[in-house]
Amino acid sequence: MRILLIGLGSIGRRHLGHLEKIGGLELAALRTKKGVLKEENGIKEFYELQDALDFEPDGVLISNPTSLHVETAKPFLEKGIKVLIEKPIDTSVENAETLRSYSDLIRIAYCMRFHPVNHYLKNLFQEEPPFKVGFKRSFYLPKWHPYADYRKEYTAQKSLGGGVIRTLSHEIDLSLDWFGEPSEVKGVVDKVSFLELDTDDYAFFTTKSKNIRLNFELDFFSPVNVKVFEAFTEKGKYEWGSNDIYFTPYEGGEKEKVFSPPSEAYTQMYQDQMEDFCGFASGGTSLNATLEDGINVLKIIEQVENR
Repeated sequence: MRILLIGLGSIGRRHLGHLEKIGGLELAALRTKKGVLKEENGIKEFYELQDALDFEPDGVLISNPTSLHVETAKPFLEKGIKVLIEKPIDTSVENAETLRSYSDLIRIAYCMRFHPVNHYLKNLFQEEPPFKVGFKRSFYLPKWHPYADYRKEYTAQKSLGGGVIRTLSHEIDLSLDWFGEPSEVKGVVDKVSFLELDTDDYAFFTTKSKNIRLNFELDFFSPVNVKVFEAFTEKGKYEWGSNDIYFTPYEGGEKEKVFSPPSEAYTQMYQDQMEDFCGFASGGTSLNATLEDGINVLKIIEQVENR
């Protein structure tokens, strides 16, 4: 089976590393040489679209800047080739909607769906629905890719689809996967820090789904990475971050660990995602987000941006 990668920045190289662990794949990349990471990778490299199409891939991974996702995907979709598009799917719902006729060929790479913590929570919340959920994410953007000038990366440029609400949209996808589309969205995006970018570095918004209130706070300026998540149910409070899940009951109030993922869970998450896509490309099903899922994430983003 042939897999083509488009975009070999940090996430593209991560995908490549995991694909190389899967047997029976012929790998290639379509490159522009415009990115920060320009060295060769030991696989076939193309610099013209037609050469990449002539490679006749079974599947294509698209991880170039967000603003290029839709136009990059279309030549392959028109030939019936399946694609996995990095999140978010594009800069606007309007652009993403142009892919509707190809929905069966498209998946969106929201990798957190493959993490065992989120599998556990999805099942838990089906049996024990929360009434309030909170997601807080923060990191210092200049440290995100130490090898690059953050001001020149897509995350800092509105025209390329950057901004914190788009970059950190994993939790929006999880909220949709767990609880469905919201009936209410309110919030704000803003540029509040000293960082040199022309897009949002702070987002605060709230949604409501199935009588569950969900609050999101995202930013680009914490010196230490922050992943603080919580959910309140009739039984008590659940807390989690990247690893363990803790529960504190209303009666007694003693916090206890209720779930610990394997130590390799974060790395395995990406491996599972790549294996899932290869199975999808060869005719199987997929746990990756659908085109509809990706559009629904963008709808929430646009509702917050337009208030």
